[in-house]
Amino acid sequence: HRAEYEQLGIDIDRACPRADTRYYPFGGLMFDLLGDLRTRTRWGASNTSFLERDSARRLRGYDDRPMLVDVKNPQTGTVEHTIRYDYRELVPLLRHRHEPGNPEVRKVLDRPRDVRMSIDVRLQVKVAEILHDQLQKAGKVNGAAVVIDVATGDLLASVSYPLPSQEPSSGTSETNPYLDRARYGLYPPGSTFKVVTAMAALRKDAGLTHKRYECIRLPDGRVGNNVHGSRRPVRDDVQDRSPHGSVDMEHGIIVSCNAFFAQLGAYDVGAKPLFDTANLLGILAAAPNTAAQLRKSLPQSSYGQGQVLATPFQMARVAATVANNGTFLQGRWITDETNTRTAAPVSVLGPEAAQTLARFMREAVTSGTGMRALEAAAPIAGKTGTAELAQAPSHAWFIGYAPYGATSRKIAFSVLVENGVYGGTTAAPAAAEIVNASIKLGLIRP
Repeated sequence: HRAEYEQLGIDIDRACPRADTRYYPFGGLMFDLLGDLRTRTRWGASNTSFLERDSARRLRGYDDRPMLVDVKNPQTGTVEHTIRYDYRELVPLLRHRHEPGNPEVRKVLDRPRDVRMSIDVRLQVKVAEILHDQLQKAGKVNGAAVVIDVATGDLLASVSYPLPSQEPSSGTSETNPYLDRARYGLYPPGSTFKVVTAMAALRKDAGLTHKRYECIRLPDGRVGNNVHGSRRPVRDDVQDRSPHGSVDMEHGIIVSCNAFFAQLGAYDVGAKPLFDTANLLGILAAAPNTAAQLRKSLPQSSYGQGQVLATPFQMARVAATVANNGTFLQGRWITDETNTRTAAPVSVLGPEAAQTLARFMREAVTSGTGMRALEAAAPIAGKTGTAELAQAPSHAWFIGYAPYGATSRKIAFSVLVENGVYGGTTAAPAAAEIVNASIKLGLIRP
């Protein structure tokens, strides 16, 4: 595969100079996905999914059944924790060491040891370049981008910045380079969560697409409205100079009106239906994660603030659910028989409702807050997000899918720029570039 590596900018002779040593040609770009068996950095962390760790039994060809046990130190008398391994599966190799053709020996040696990932490394490289460039333009350090196949839920690319070093960590960092932001970083999703609130409304009553609420000018000059259940007025973005007026769901998504979604969630959807919808999509709607707790901040949570938290991977699945005619897929990154992410598909929306919501998301790109996504060579349906933080600039989000309206293969994606302020100006251009890269790689059609 030398030629393929060279096309991806990897000098394989330099990256892997010796055949008897373990190497990772793509370095930190694949660390969150593979892990590092040499250093075992973050090996015990629960917010990781390292293939080399999680599929160790398959890759080795045997299960050593590690178990944490307490052992008394004979010299000091103290009890120490240690790991005990069980190598009984390898006994035939010792017992029949002079009989390489013995059936018991072959049973061990001939076990399949390959693991197939869904990641398209060509796209992984391009997404990393795009995200890096966008972070530099924005003057930011941290971000994440995820791309998944709509029909299968396969993870095609998953990038977190800053890229981690594959050297042992000697301390902590402000930027936390070992956090898998794409799959495990929890963030307020901001207005991208309005897609979830819209789903909850459509699940309850399809007629809620026509329900209207007012967005007015408040006494302090901002636009928004007073909503029961909120101690303070719900305000739209400071850049919204004029009230949106009488708003329905379509217009609410196009202009990303907080006042509309706060009222829709509080007065029509309700805490339990919104909680149930978020739960189906794997999203934490409150802390503790209960409908009763969600009710305490329902107006704010309905537009992605409050206590709502989601990962970029989860928000990409939201977009994929809309694209997949309302069917939610758990998503996977291992595609062979060792895959453990085998939950059955879940119908979150009916096809007609999903297509209606998709049309609203397309209009958000053609005439609303996501117009920078028009830079893509394929039509995108998407939603911007500007997730407000108490003492820092807002996080910038963009979720969506492409090509909108296509019957051929579609991809869904999520882009996050930490403290990037506006999703429409900071995250949406990166999403458009990701779509263009996918077209050039032949993954989707224009």
